[in-house]
Amino acid sequence: MLKLKGKSIVSLMLFGAVAGVGLSLGTTTANAKTFKTYPWKYGKTGKYAWSAPKDDAAPLYYTNTKKNGYIWNKSFTKKLHNIKNYQYTSWYVQKSFKRNGKVYYQVTGGKVSGYVWHGYVSPAISKKISTFKSDSSYIKYLNSDKSQKLSRAVLKYFPNAHVSVDLSRRGAGQSVDNKPITTAMTTSNYKHVINLTALSHNLKTSYGSTYSETILNTLDFPVTSTNAAIAKTVNSILVKNGYTQDKITSLINQGYKLGIYINGGTGISAGKQGYPWTINTNTNTMNNSALFLAK
Repeated sequence: MLKLKGKSIVSLMLFGAVAGVGLSLGTTTANAKTFKTYPWKYGKTGKYAWSAPKDDAAPLYYTNTKKNGYIWNKSFTKKLHNIKNYQYTSWYVQKSFKRNGKVYYQVTGGKVSGYVWHGYVSPAISKKISTFKSDSSYIKYLNSDKSQKLSRAVLKYFPNAHVSVDLSRRGAGQSVDNKPITTAMTTSNYKHVINLTALSHNLKTSYGSTYSETILNTLDFPVTSTNAAIAKTVNSILVKNGYTQDKITSLINQGYKLGIYINGGTGISAGKQGYPWTINTNTNTMNNSALFLAK
């Protein structure tokens, strides 16, 4: 069990993270007369997430009910799952449509997929670091919020680290009082800074070629694997660059604090307009994710 500032982090709970899904804007083939598809909207400007291909831009939602709510098959003749049993699943929503006057979403989460009433899920929203005034409040958020499942998976590789909200915000390049990005905070006030986010190693494709994968890219595009697998890849990059568990523990014992910010594909706000809701993904950061050690 991981400890941060003397407290135990909650064990990583059940979740789902899946490959990005395409947004088909046509009607479904089954029961076509009752299905009407609505177009998606992305953020305030209607644009897709930064540099993400369209097929990876499916909105992320969470379960928001603890009552019985069923996920149906395509023809709505069979109840496949009870959504109350998937409290910590990340749902990628492919499509919205009307059936008998009610709006439904086509959802996918891990190995679970189907069709669910829109009221059983809500947009995945994370808080901006600027809203946290102390390390303890930020640590509590990391420990418990649904949006921080990937953060908790990564933090397992930093036992007993002191998480600093200031370093987390500066590492992520959070802007100052919502001013332009050019006035973003930096880590220049720390004497010794290790930007773990920039570390990389070479990986092989299925075709035999190699490419460079950074921790930043691994964290910023977490739609291809589970949170545990993403965190394992992060740790693999750390180890290949000499940052083993022993090395990290030694640095922490020398007084290095940990800065961590992982957006995890969530938005920062959502308005109840249309189906799905308009989700604002503008995080006002230079980097969506940050992983730093500094003192």
